[in-house]
Amino acid sequence: MSRPVPGPGALVSYIQTGARDARIAYRALPDRERIAYRDTVNRVYAKAMAHHFGHRPSRELLEEFIDQVADRHPQYAGGVRRVVRAEGGPGGGIHPRQVLTAQHLVIREIAKRHPGFRSRADQVVAAASRTLVPAGAAAGPEEPEFTGSDAQHVVALAIGLDGMLRSLDLLRGAERLGGRSIGKAVIRAWVAAEKQRWARAKELGVHDDFPEIGSGRGGGDAYRCEAYSSSRLCRATLDRYGRVRDLTFMRTDLFGDDGRHGLAAEIREAIRAAQSALTASW
Repeated sequence: MSRPVPGPGALVSYIQTGARDARIAYRALPDRERIAYRDTVNRVYAKAMAHHFGHRPSRELLEEFIDQVADRHPQYAGGVRRVVRAEGGPGGGIHPRQVLTAQHLVIREIAKRHPGFRSRADQVVAAASRTLVPAGAAAGPEEPEFTGSDAQHVVALAIGLDGMLRSLDLLRGAERLGGRSIGKAVIRAWVAAEKQRWARAKELGVHDDFPEIGSGRGGGDAYRCEAYSSSRLCRATLDRYGRVRDLTFMRTDLFGDDGRHGLAAEIREAIRAAQSALTASW
């Protein structure tokens, strides 16, 4: 029997059959497409939960459902509990792949209980995936850039509609700042760009499953992904949506022969390495 082709078709197959090969087929997708697949699963999960529970399920019904899924899949019980209860935020504070596994299991359990939902799996998945743009797609008319700066105008950066870093520069005056101040300036610039990106993503219905930054809707999700620049001068810390949450410098001597331009390159390298690691973790 041939393996399912990774992507939305495999998700349809999993909903209908529960085959493990269909559930894990997405792992063979290129990094960019894997993020788009994550967004599709998020939408299908929300649709399945609303179909089964309505929009305001009681705690008792949720707990009963969690126990039943956990009994069927004891090795994934912890992830299912955290995701369904949304403990530690929408991702349950757990590894991204654990989130996807738990969401798949919940979707399949609901599909087994609702033949109509199961029979319409192709339509449900198509509706959830039809507007998605692969993460990291080349910027252009279909994927604008969003720029941000800090109040002192020492950092200028741009991110794409998918939240991936496009550019980052340190401007004149950066040399007068210490590492902590530069890190805070990068985060403020990122927040400014992310607010624009989030609003546009909501309008387009693309890459719009991120909670609005600063809204508190992340529920205190503690999951973080870190990476260093190759020289280990800089460490970037991201949340599960690829947004910069912290920037740490490993030594106080920040500016080498290339001055602020060299330091900006280190920061870009650390952020991109962390975003790549996060994408690969799904």
